[in-house]
Amino acid sequence: MSRPVIIFYDSAFPGTSLPPAAQLEELRQIGKVVDAKGLAEALRTAEEGCFVNLHAPYFPKDAWADIAAFLKRGGGLVSVGGAPFRRPVRLEEGAWKAEAEQTAYHRELYIHETLHVDAGPVASLRASEQIPLLAGQEQLFGISDTLNLVPHTTRNADLPHQMGSAGTMSTQVHALLTGISADGREVAAPVVLWENSRGDFAGSRWLFVNVPLTSAFWNQGGAEALGTWAEFTSRPVTELSLKTNYAAYEPDDHAVLTLQTQRIFPKRTAIRDAERWTFVLTVEEDEGDQKWEHRFTTGVTGELDFVRISVPLALRAGLYRVECTAASEDGEVRVLRQGFWGHDAQLLQEGSLLTRGRDYFLKDGRPLPIVGMTYMASDVARKFLFLPNSDVWDRDMAQMAAAGINWIRTGVWTAYRNIMQVDGHASEEVLRAIDAFILTAKKHGLHVTFTFFSFTPETWEGVNPYLDPQSVEAQKRYIRSIVSRHRHTTNVDWDLINEPSMFDPARIFSAGPRSSHDRYERAAFAEWLERRHGQIGQLQERWSMTPEQLPSFAAAAIPEPQEINFDVQDMHSGKKGTRWLDYCLFSMDMHNRWALQLYDTIKELCPDQLVTVGQDEALGSQRPSPFFYREAADYTTVHSWWQNDDLVWDGIFAKTADKPNVVQETGIMYVETAEGLAKRSERELRSMLERKYAYAFSTGGAGATHWIWNTNFYMDNANESHIGALRADGTEKPEADVSYEFGRFMAGIRDLFRDRELEDIAAVFPYSNDFSNRKFANEATRLMTRVLSYQLKLPLRAVSEYDLEPLAEHPAKLILLPSPHNIEDAAWARLLEIVRSTGAVLLVTGPLSIDAYWRRTERAAARRYGDPQRTARGDAEPSGQAAAGFLREAAHR
Repeated sequence: MSRPVIIFYDSAFPGTSLPPAAQLEELRQIGKVVDAKGLAEALRTAEEGCFVNLHAPYFPKDAWADIAAFLKRGGGLVSVGGAPFRRPVRLEEGAWKAEAEQTAYHRELYIHETLHVDAGPVASLRASEQIPLLAGQEQLFGISDTLNLVPHTTRNADLPHQMGSAGTMSTQVHALLTGISADGREVAAPVVLWENSRGDFAGSRWLFVNVPLTSAFWNQGGAEALGTWAEFTSRPVTELSLKTNYAAYEPDDHAVLTLQTQRIFPKRTAIRDAERWTFVLTVEEDEGDQKWEHRFTTGVTGELDFVRISVPLALRAGLYRVECTAASEDGEVRVLRQGFWGHDAQLLQEGSLLTRGRDYFLKDGRPLPIVGMTYMASDVARKFLFLPNSDVWDRDMAQMAAAGINWIRTGVWTAYRNIMQVDGHASEEVLRAIDAFILTAKKHGLHVTFTFFSFTPETWEGVNPYLDPQSVEAQKRYIRSIVSRHRHTTNVDWDLINEPSMFDPARIFSAGPRSSHDRYERAAFAEWLERRHGQIGQLQERWSMTPEQLPSFAAAAIPEPQEINFDVQDMHSGKKGTRWLDYCLFSMDMHNRWALQLYDTIKELCPDQLVTVGQDEALGSQRPSPFFYREAADYTTVHSWWQNDDLVWDGIFAKTADKPNVVQETGIMYVETAEGLAKRSERELRSMLERKYAYAFSTGGAGATHWIWNTNFYMDNANESHIGALRADGTEKPEADVSYEFGRFMAGIRDLFRDRELEDIAAVFPYSNDFSNRKFANEATRLMTRVLSYQLKLPLRAVSEYDLEPLAEHPAKLILLPSPHNIEDAAWARLLEIVRSTGAVLLVTGPLSIDAYWRRTERAAARRYGDPQRTARGDAEPSGQAAAGFLREAAHR
């Protein structure tokens, strides 16, 4: 059925892709040509069809309301020449005046931002095979700079109570024409299709030609191509999905496939006609001779329909690929791809397990410096375990392996109850999807870290995610359901939680622990306080409370931050602040108690597989820190996101003395200018990421893992829409270059990652101060790190105030205690013992006479303990030259 096409062309209006006047008649054969003054009326009276804008990024400002309304009615769009709806143009004194670039208009279409894409790496152009609309039209386009359209199309959450929840997959983004580099990489997408299957624009197709059309385009039959695009986008979206019942089958099983079909009509479409489609399906063994073909025809209607297909092959171990070419009676062609595994236990057991040393990992007898990538799936993002596609995973992982990536980080960030709705009864479909994912990674020689929880663990009807026995036992059953299937798998380790916050799931990422105020936490806190303080009188003194205010340990109320005097001016209501230290230390211990229970359940099944815990740059934020949770993990981690000016600090203060540290998640957050435009270019983002990788290794780390391979725009989070090595259209950003370059470099020098020489300078992180209600440790340690590393070029390592034994086991020449203010008595005494026994020089800046609860002591009177040459305190601010001289002399003494 023919639908109206409205073509906006006005020779007096700004534009870069306008056809020669001789081509106007050809445009009129395609549809109705309107000028700027007539555009609004033409769109207002059109119920359906396609709007072709030949003037992008320009459009008449007065027509915007009618443009948006037409698209919301399900109208199609072909935008040609530049960023869509970026520059409104108004009529002023009889002349058209273009306004400055703005995001306001295209954001109403859920295009969050448009970023410049450099065509420098592009050597050729290639049309899509999966939607071959532009096949044979490649010669119409020249190689030129183009755009990255950043979608923010998902505006809801499947599970609103869970941070990290995915949302409606309302828009599918397809690159119809890609720029190919000399080495075969897809690095740009000059022509992109958005298909809106859900939401405000459901049923509409938008085709963006993000390059100016030259005279060569028009002279080679470009008008005919434009007519084909307009006709295509005027039709409603046809949603075709090919799924497999399981992502992995047992040997000799028979696979079952399901084809889902539906035409997504705009809401106001009156005639919802069916359409006949023909499907040619092939199932083929990836490395073998099994092959089966099937052909059928079915009608596709406005309602969801299913075609169930039994595959008559007795499956063998290995990957199977499914390819289905679908063609409509109107000539539309789609190529669908799916994959599944015949379970291959032998493949999973090949090679040796990953092991660790003090600083680095070993695989098959050789060091393995990590060049990693977080990955879920390029087609459905975080829903990859519920909508598995082993063919997509295989293609993506082949691309990652070719880039030099050797480690994949994945797991479950949301929807835990969808995996184990009933405690103890996990979904077999999801478990097989996990199996298939790990099998696919193994096929490409990729190690996998699988993460079980994101920010707080699921409670399973319990009241505290960390302390309620009902919750913890359910978590163990959930974990065992997954791990027990991989007792002998050699390419996997386990991450208990991505970025833990304590305790209340509704208040994650707070600056410090937040209580759930349940009976388990209250009882655990009282027990912990008694164990730490011994006598209630001791606690009354340290918290500055009377016996009436604190008659027993059980009466100790869990503090909320509004009850703590965090500032010198916070004195109006007589708040009691010193108890905050105890609550922070309690939260560290409770996190470890929880982690050890899960750690032990994994080790009981797989004693030689490694287990870790994530950490979100929490140093200074009073959340679980590597220096505390090291006892419950085989290696530590840090996620270097926001602290771009303190990357050395990020790495050093996450690296413990006896276990490797991994920059397990890194990337560049999206930030904006004051006027709401993207602050950083793609090239700048690449340079910043390269710097983060370099610092990850230079601070004694075992490697870095980028977040994330494919941009995830299926979340109601514009920041996530910007982050990733690949754009939403599937092409590689300059950020991907970092993986290629570090992958090659690290593969060439991997055998050097042995026997790292320890630094002569060690810094003590003053946790008593950092966990207190008047913390300075964050700023002090950052300044110290910058002076030593950036100005004096002196490397350093770090230890915790609450675990100084590494200084006895691996003595330093110079120990720094930067501005501790309040420090635990036992820690101070032990530090002095270590100085005396090892001969180290101890440099302390700031007060020495305050204990952990901010009470004055006689400590300062004995500040020159033992050899006065060995202990020094910095009361005055020395000159830079004097400080440099002292530090260098002390470090080399």
